[in-house]
Amino acid sequence: MTNTRNCSVMIKESPAVLSWDEEIYLMHHRHHQEINPTHTIVHMNMISIVINGEKEIVEGNCQMVVPAGSGFFMKKGAYGIAEKVDDRTGAYEEITILFSEAWLRAQAGSIFACTSVVPPDELAQPTAGVALLPADDLMSALTLQLKACITGNADPERKRFLLPAKITELFQILISAPEGHHLERQLRSLDSYISPDLMVLMQNNYKENISLEQYASLANCSLSTFKRKFQQTFKMNPGKWIMQRRLETAYELLQGSEKNITEIAYEVGFETPSHFIASFKQKYRNTPKQVQQRF
Repeated sequence: MTNTRNCSVMIKESPAVLSWDEEIYLMHHRHHQEINPTHTIVHMNMISIVINGEKEIVEGNCQMVVPAGSGFFMKKGAYGIAEKVDDRTGAYEEITILFSEAWLRAQAGSIFACTSVVPPDELAQPTAGVALLPADDLMSALTLQLKACITGNADPERKRFLLPAKITELFQILISAPEGHHLERQLRSLDSYISPDLMVLMQNNYKENISLEQYASLANCSLSTFKRKFQQTFKMNPGKWIMQRRLETAYELLQGSEKNITEIAYEVGFETPSHFIASFKQKYRNTPKQVQQRF
């Protein structure tokens, strides 16, 4: 995945986008050429419904396939995304809503009025960045209405009046669906002092030898915002957490792996075995070799 796409650029360049402020966008996306797996920066939270074709999304070690008729929720962040055209129509097509946390908070009273099925303890659990939205007749019907609003010739003021209610209705349909409590938990997690998306990001990438600036870029925020969210979520600074997580993983590998010390050092993200050994001994009061010999 050498190429990079950015949703903020796609919004600016696409002729099929509607918005009444910078907190929410409605976009119709259609093309006739398959898009191979591409590193994609998603700068806002997103709900998309695939109309034709198939979408593949990669987040860390997890892969999700979204067929036509289904949709997905995606938190802002960085993903690997591919789009396959439909053999019958020769096109890939989707309707996408991009929205900010501020918009969601403003609409929360209406959106969550239709349900309250998520147990409080479930809300505190980490959530992945992507969630599948299974095919649903009501979702499909409203998706076609949203498509008509974008591609049709209705008066712009009429669209401006109707669209906010239509989008809120779509959120209500998705949350009230049989598996809708999963989406509700995802949406409620956006307004939390704990950042589940940051937790998933760091669990997927703590072994990588990249700078804090690069971590901030993956989290789609400034370095200062990344450090603040990290402290709120993990209750320690990024450098200390990364070191601790690497050493914990190394300890587990020493117990159940046939790999040697050097291999383990590189696997968990250390640049040199000597740095790994010194850091490990400082934390566990024993060398990696001493721990390995116990098992």
